Amino acid sequence: MESTGIVTVFFLLGFILFANARFSKDSGCGVTKGCFSDCRSWDGCTYLITWVQTSAGVDFTIKGSLMSSIDQYIAVGFSSDKKMGDDSVTECVMTNGNTFNVVNSFNVDDDDNEMTTAPATGLSSISGSYTNGILDCSFQRTNTTADPQITSLLTDWYLFWAIGRMKHSEKHEHEDWGISSKVVDLQIYEDVGELGKPKVKAHGCLTIIAWVGFCSIGVVLARYYKPMWISKKLFGAAIWIQVHRALMIAAALFNLIAVIVIFEGEFEIYGSSFQNAHPVLGMIVTVVSVLNCIGGFLRPGPKHKFRPYFNWAHLIMGLLSYILGVFTIGIGLSIDDAHVPFDVIYVLVAFVVYQISFEVILEFIDRTGKRKQSQAGSYDTKMNSVGESKTNVDENEKKAQEPEKKEQDQYCGKLKTYLLFLHIGIISSFTLSIMTVLAAY
Repeated sequence: MESTGIVTVFFLLGFILFANARFSKDSGCGVTKGCFSDCRSWDGCTYLITWVQTSAGVDFTIKGSLMSSIDQYIAVGFSSDKKMGDDSVTECVMTNGNTFNVVNSFNVDDDDNEMTTAPATGLSSISGSYTNGILDCSFQRTNTTADPQITSLLTDWYLFWAIGRMKHSEKHEHEDWGISSKVVDLQIYEDVGELGKPKVKAHGCLTIIAWVGFCSIGVVLARYYKPMWISKKLFGAAIWIQVHRALMIAAALFNLIAVIVIFEGEFEIYGSSFQNAHPVLGMIVTVVSVLNCIGGFLRPGPKHKFRPYFNWAHLIMGLLSYILGVFTIGIGLSIDDAHVPFDVIYVLVAFVVYQISFEVILEFIDRTGKRKQSQAGSYDTKMNSVGESKTNVDENEKKAQEPEKKEQDQYCGKLKTYLLFLHIGIISSFTLSIMTVLAAY
């Protein structure tokens, strides 16, 4: 119960921390100008490239959201395929927050970019501004040049967008990027979106299943269902421990697969330091959850001297992975590459609030049951102290109470069983809802 409360606090702080500067989409997109962007109807854009064909060439405007006014660049690339390499690039470079220049460069391969022989060839009408975290850069580029590394704008290309930092007048590798969803003809005015990133979606769905789904059920079983189904066994052990193990191992396994998927997808984050914490926290969650699962199989016997230490270590590692797991999902959903409406964060917060409420209810049921058992024990002790003359009466009283006590135990047991199935249904609904939104957009 305490763990989910902490997660709620993290989310409330997170709303303030991961707010990025965004801007509205140009109303002329697809009508009076061509556009390539990541603009979304629910929260605007983080980048927008527009073009207008003129008799002298193409007028470009590149607009991007930056986290600071340090030296940076935003660039548009022209590629014959969806991979970086052998591509013409034109970038707007900002220095000191108020000086802007536009130059041509060339991607030799996927991570090596170099300036063309004459970087200013074919470029004119350069202007730029940086206001409220938004870099706005305009320039004109001729349709063709004599330089073979500056490709013709009369040919159809996939458009690339990238942003990165400058240091000592040299470009660092891009920190964020996007690819147009289709080949673009710069002679016509289309409104083109960004190519989706399926591995990012798969990564998110796997972690949601792991921490919102499996773990939320597993922690409840371990905390509140140990006294249940005592007379029944599952593969030679208590039902709660076997189901708990299966769920937590599944959570760790799904999380591990998610990490492998995203590394294969070469995921990069550009945003606030809060968002950049996502991969670090994700790796911590992965290591802790795997170690905790391994430790679970090394659990000492009930009377072993190290059993209390194991219990505390297992509890702390479990809570840590659960708290960070859910919190890291919240950060991940705020990252641009997730491409989901911000409202999905509220669904995640609703899940956390529900989890707290459910644990409060179970805590109340357990405490009420323990109080009744304590009262029954006190009554038995008092009756036994009356004396030998009351022995028969005492035994009759106890026998009379046994059916009532048994009925109360059965009632609590049935209630908790019903609540468990209800919990599984609600958790499944939260899991599927968040996954559906993530996969659909």
